[in-house]
Amino acid sequence: MTDKITWQNGNKYTFRLRPSTYMQVAMLMPDAIAAKKKRWAVVYPNFEYGQSAATWFKEMLKKAQPDVEFVTEQAPPLGKVDAGAVVQAIDDAKPDAIFNVLFGGDLAKLVREGTTRGTFKNRTVVSLLSGEPEYLDPLKDEAPVGWIVTGYPWDEIKTPAHTAFMTAYQKRWGTTIRGSAPWSVTSPCTRSPPASPKPPRPTRTRSSPRSADSSSYSPLGPFEFRAIDHQATMGAYLGKIALKDGKGTMSDFKYVDGASVMPSDEEVKKLRPAAAMN
Repeated sequence: MTDKITWQNGNKYTFRLRPSTYMQVAMLMPDAIAAKKKRWAVVYPNFEYGQSAATWFKEMLKKAQPDVEFVTEQAPPLGKVDAGAVVQAIDDAKPDAIFNVLFGGDLAKLVREGTTRGTFKNRTVVSLLSGEPEYLDPLKDEAPVGWIVTGYPWDEIKTPAHTAFMTAYQKRWGTTIRGSAPWSVTSPCTRSPPASPKPPRPTRTRSSPRSADSSSYSPLGPFEFRAIDHQATMGAYLGKIALKDGKGTMSDFKYVDGASVMPSDEEVKKLRPAAAMN
């Protein structure tokens, strides 16, 4: 999801299918702005992905709400979060809201420690990727209800394309879908809805990069690759964490088209070297 793949380090042979860090932060931004909270705490894993997400969040929110204050930033090493110390620092800073980028085991530790101490009570929390099933499932009934998240509510999506995909996936593997599944099965060379859930194998080679701005199809719907940065317009789901049958899921969710949260061509040109398109 790092923005550098298609921007600073982009080249004509590299295309990204999944929504980037910038795009997913932009999906959360309307809710963050609507919360009208002045004092924010920011928590992210201290590597490029987390740093990028935190930077975009602060930049976008500051632009929309100039009087916002970021009262604490907690950036633990990936996989080594001291959740007690992070939660204490948040409480000491007395924020009105929290932006979280931790995931996996780090997220679980943060949620459990923060819930025990009441850190999330009466505070708006917006969180990147926390609605993904592989992050919600381990939390079970400890899932933080009410968090505003991007994610993948696989068991609640009722579109024909996704239903066909889900049925085929579960028949083949005998298990529930993980968040990476829709992207893993999508072929960049699929131009129209496949006759079966199995997409055709890509045929383009390194010496023949795929043309940009051409339509493709996925379990989440059609998308295109933009010519300017080879980023797909594939979107993601935005909603709130809820409990269903003792497990975390997403409620009040909607699909956000990736094209609606992309930076303009002019913004991309400032970040992507001209040589990358030659």
